[in-house]
Amino acid sequence: MLESQINKLFSLPELKFTNKRNLTNHIIQFDAYKFSKFEVCPKCATKTTKIHDQVYVHIKDVPIRDKIVYLRIRKRRFRCQNCNAVFREPVPGIRKGFRSTQRFRSHIRWCASNFTDLKRVTTKLRCSSWLVYKAFYEQLSLEAKKMNYEWPKTIGIDEHSFIRNTKTHYKEFATVFVDFNNNRVREVTLGRSFDSLMSSRAIDIKGRENVKNVVIDMSSTYQKFVKSHFPNAKITSDKFHVIKLFNHALNKIRIETMKHPIFLKSKTSPMRRLYLTRDDRLSFSQRSIVKHINGLFPELEEIYKFKERMLSIYNIRGFKRAKKALTKLTDEMAHSGRKAVQSLRRTLVKWRIEILNYFKTGITNAKTEGYNRKAKLIQRKAYGYRNFENYRLRLLYDCR
Repeated sequence: MLESQINKLFSLPELKFTNKRNLTNHIIQFDAYKFSKFEVCPKCATKTTKIHDQVYVHIKDVPIRDKIVYLRIRKRRFRCQNCNAVFREPVPGIRKGFRSTQRFRSHIRWCASNFTDLKRVTTKLRCSSWLVYKAFYEQLSLEAKKMNYEWPKTIGIDEHSFIRNTKTHYKEFATVFVDFNNNRVREVTLGRSFDSLMSSRAIDIKGRENVKNVVIDMSSTYQKFVKSHFPNAKITSDKFHVIKLFNHALNKIRIETMKHPIFLKSKTSPMRRLYLTRDDRLSFSQRSIVKHINGLFPELEEIYKFKERMLSIYNIRGFKRAKKALTKLTDEMAHSGRKAVQSLRRTLVKWRIEILNYFKTGITNAKTEGYNRKAKLIQRKAYGYRNFENYRLRLLYDCR
């Protein structure tokens, strides 16, 4: 009964434990051996019972009540009667050439995921930083292989900065694919160009015909990739990025307006917040200020009204009503003589179908933006990553 409980504790069912000793106040040693009538030669796959000699190996296992645990295992070496090769008997749960159990390496993964840094893990488990680093990413690789399933019905695509290139001094980006159905990051690739996406791991994932809805920002590269790789997908443009276009154009005109002598040069000016806030969320006094300033600057007033019109379109229920309202908005923008308004209109016409798809699907890229935020927190916590593969494994594990 006691032996079965020990085997269950260490998850090593083929070992028989014979003794337990306290080497010091902080180190416990268990003596064990493997009993089997024969072993199979790894070279020629022949059964053999001839024992050549035996050796003792020391294997590290998960600590028990903050005490280091070592397994002193007696291993027999067999000589194959067919090819005359000498080999040690394998023990399931301990990989060949390793001096720690799989259970211990899995425990390293848990500690590295929950502790603030790897130095605390080395102190807690009393092992080298090299072992923690190697075992941690080895276990993350095994966890990533469990995610080998087909593309879901709905995904979101977006990018975030990864590292600054030391040669070109430009930022390099990582593209993240988010599984909306299972609420997890499905894949992460380096780069955001069409060629880098077509040569990434995302191409190897099966079931691309399963994807029905894809949410992206207003990126022509992602649009081209989705049309070429996901033949049955309906592209939806994220409404946050549509409104962001109007806010960006409005903010540029506001900055030029603030240079007028009637405004006080103050870094705490509330102008930006007033103009980027929805009109229905402003108080009566704030709305009066905006109305007064708009009366003084017609260009600012015009683009502000178009921004509010676009916001009101997203409150419309029904595809046909939204389509009619968007058409009316673009027609009115066509009569404007300002370059900023015409540039916005061309973008709306170009992405018209993708913008209107929102009123069919009702999907936004909010989940993707949330995982982008988590990715930046992972980078900040690690003080940046130089190895993209390690970063990919960590992001997939933390956002599973």
